[in-house]
This record gives sequence, structure tokens and C-alpha cells, in this order.
Amino acid sequence: MAEARVPMWYAATGLHGDNQRVYDAFQEFLHNLPMSYTDLAACVGVSQPAVSRWATNVTHPSLQEMSEAVGVVRNCIDEIQANVDRFTEVLRLVEEAMRLYEIEVQGRDDVDPDQQRVTARLREELGLAS
Repeated sequence: MAEARVPMWYAATGLHGDNQRVYDAFQEFLHNLPMSYTDLAACVGVSQPAVSRWATNVTHPSLQEMSEAVGVVRNCIDEIQANVDRFTEVLRLVEEAMRLYEIEVQGRDDVDPDQQRVTARLREELGLAS
């Protein structure tokens, strides 16, 4: 019986000896996506049911499809990180404004009670309540 030849590109990945482990890792990756299967499928160029079948280990994606999926998620994570960075800056500015407001109104009788309630609520929601 002739020995099955493993293509060089496949042998180089190390996947041929441990396919199921790779597919299990990819399946776990799919279960923790920061997007829907529908969105991932559209970006990769496959159907949503195809992604669902990958996630349930019914079928397996090609190496190209796995690579594209990882690239799509990497881009998504970069966008999420940019949003987190922007949110962090807004939070810093709000905290600074609240600190300056408190310095400004300390000891004053003419401070608007509505503004004091809003400030107190913001401090509580931001975990800054004293």
C-alpha cells in the first residue's frame, strides 16, 4: 500500500498530526466571537449555516477560511480597543470635570441642587462616591 503524501504547506503547519486539536481550538474561538456568526460569515464569504456547522464540529473550515476568520476578528478587536481607548479618555475627562466642579463649589451656598444631584449620581455610577 502506497504511503499517503502530506502536502508540504500542510506539513509545515503541524496540523496534519493533530487536526482535531486545531479544530477544537477554532471551535472555541468561534464560541467566543465579539460578533455574530452572520457577520463573520459575510466577512469570510461563506454562509451563516457554514459557520454554525464549524462551531458545532459538523464540518471543518479550510485553512484559508480559518485564516480569514481570524483576520476579521483581529480587525474587530482592534476597533473594540479603539473604542475602549476613546471611552477611557472620556471617562478621564468626566472625572476631571467632576473634581474641578467640587473644588469650585466647596463652601458655596448658591450651587444648583439639580447639578449637585447629577454630580452625586455620576460619582456613584463611576465608583467615585466618597
